[in-house]
Amino acid sequence: MKVWESIRLRCRRDGEKIKSVARDLGLAPNTVRKYLRQDTPPKARMQRRPKLLDRYQSHVDELLRSTPRITAARVGSYLRQNVDADLQVGERALRVYVADRRAILVPKEAFIRATYAPGDQSQFDFSPMSVYLGGVLAVVELFVLRLSYSGRFMARASMRCDQPALFAGLLVGFTSFGGLTRTALFDNASTAVTRVLRGRNRAENEAFAAFRGGLALHVLFTAPAKGNEKGGVEGVHGYIEDNFFRPIPSFADLDELNASLARFCDASLEREHSTYRETIGERFAREQPALLPLPTVLPRACVTRYARINKFAEVCFESNSYSVPTKFAHRHAVIEAYENRLRIVVDDEAVAEHPRSFGANERFLDPSHYVALLAHKHRAAESALVLSEGRIPAELHRLFDRYRQTDSTSATKRWTQVLTLLAQAPVDELVQVVTHALARGTDDPAAIALLLRQHRAPAQAPGIAQHLLPESARLAAPMPDLTAYATAHLQEGAGA
Repeated sequence: MKVWESIRLRCRRDGEKIKSVARDLGLAPNTVRKYLRQDTPPKARMQRRPKLLDRYQSHVDELLRSTPRITAARVGSYLRQNVDADLQVGERALRVYVADRRAILVPKEAFIRATYAPGDQSQFDFSPMSVYLGGVLAVVELFVLRLSYSGRFMARASMRCDQPALFAGLLVGFTSFGGLTRTALFDNASTAVTRVLRGRNRAENEAFAAFRGGLALHVLFTAPAKGNEKGGVEGVHGYIEDNFFRPIPSFADLDELNASLARFCDASLEREHSTYRETIGERFAREQPALLPLPTVLPRACVTRYARINKFAEVCFESNSYSVPTKFAHRHAVIEAYENRLRIVVDDEAVAEHPRSFGANERFLDPSHYVALLAHKHRAAESALVLSEGRIPAELHRLFDRYRQTDSTSATKRWTQVLTLLAQAPVDELVQVVTHALARGTDDPAAIALLLRQHRAPAQAPGIAQHLLPESARLAAPMPDLTAYATAHLQEGAGA
C-alpha cells in the first residue's frame, strides 16, 4: 500500500520520471507502470506458506550475518555438512530463500544525491559495445566523457581500451567542450593506476601522469568497487547502448561509426536533463563559460616505447612487426603508438609510419623501405617476403614474369631496377607508368624511369592572353623612333 501510494504521488502529482522512481524504490519500471495504471489500492497478500528451509533459518541468518557475500550453493553445502545430512532442497528454492533472507539481513546500500557547480566535475570511462564493422561483428570500446553539471557528453569508439585510446578520448572530449573541468573522476583502471594506496591516494603510471600534467587536468579516482561514485557516466553508457547500439548497428569502418556517434552526441543537447526540467543544451550554455581554458600546447595522445631495429629492418610492438628503411637496421628507435597508427623515430627523425595492428604476430612491411637493399641483393627479390602476400600490385608481378620469359638470368636485376623507383613515387603511380610503358611496347627499366620523370615533371603554367587583362596591365609594344634614320637617308640622297 505504501509503495502504491508513493508511486502515484511522485509520478502523478510531482511529475517525476518512471525510471527515476523505479531506481529509488528498487523496482522494475514495468512494476511502476502497473501501479500507475491501478486506480484502486492493491489487496493484501495472502499468508505466506511455510517453506522447507524455515527450520534452518537461524543457521542461514548466522551465515549471512558473518559472511554477507556467501553464495546460496555454499549455504546449502554448509547445512548438509554441519546441520542435516539428509537435507533435500532444489537449487532454485535454495537461491530464492537465501536471497529473501539476505534482503532482510543485509539491506542494499543507500546513497546521497549530489549536486555540482558549473565546470566543477567531469566523469569518464570505457564500456564494451557490439557493432558490425565492414560486415563483421566486432566489439569496440566506447569511451564516454560527461560533464556532471550540464550532463553534456562526448562518446567515441576505439578498438582497444588502452592508453592511446584514453588520451585521444580526453583530448577530443575537452576540445569539443571548449575547456577543462576543475576535477575529473575515473576508476582504478590499469591505464591510469598501477597501485591503489590508502584512502584516495593512487600510484599513477608514468604515461598517464605525464599526459594529465600536459593537459593540466586534475583527476580523482573512485573507491574500489564503487561504480556509483561515477554514476553519471555509467548512466550515459546505458543510454547510448539502448538508443544507439540496439539493434546492433552496421558501419563501413571505425571512422564512420565515430562520425555517427558525434552526431548522436550533438542531438542529445535537445534532450531534457534527467533531474532538472531543462535541456542539456541550456545547462551547457551556462557551464561552458565556467570551464578552465585548454593549454596552448596540447599533449600528444600517444605512448612511447624504446626498441632496437633488428637485422630485417623491423621493430616489434605488441607482438607485431613494422618495417623501417633498411639503412636504419641495428639502430635504436622510439616507437610512438597512437590510437590507430604507429610512428617510428630514429635520432629525432620520423623514419616510418604504419597503421596500428590490433591482432597478433602480424607483419607490416613497406616495399619502399627495402628497395635500396634489393638493388644490391637482387637475387633475393624472387623470394622476398616484403614483395609477397599482396604487398605489391599484381601488375608488377606480371612485369617480373615478363622479364623471366625474356631473359631469366637478368630478370631479378631488371625487376629490382624498376622497384627502386618506389623510392621516388608511390606504388599506384609506378603501376600507372609501367602500364603505360608496356602499352608503348617497352619494358626497359631505363625507359620506365624516363616515363616516370616525365610523368612527375611539373606542368608549365599557361600564359595569360593579353586581351583578357585590363588596359593598365597590358604590355605595350615599344614604338621605334625613325626620324634620325629618315634624316640620314635624305642627306645621303642629296650628296649623291
